[in-house]
Amino acid sequence: MLQPRPFPEFRDTPLWRTVAAAVAELEATREIAVATAPEYVIGYLCQQLVGRKLLAPAALTDTP
Repeated sequence: MLQPRPFPEFRDTPLWRTVAAAVAELEATREIAVATAPEYVIGYLCQQLVGRKLLAPAALTDTP
């Protein structure tokens, strides 16, 4: 049975893409090491930023 993807409310948003790029860059430069699936780390960071109201509403909508 397939597990649902974590944090679906943040996927395909500018926020997700920005956090994912930042995490990937930090991993590539070996400034951080992610010991779990990156999607969990990315989703958690998105959740924390949204929960603390630290971003603009446009970060959560994928507008053309």
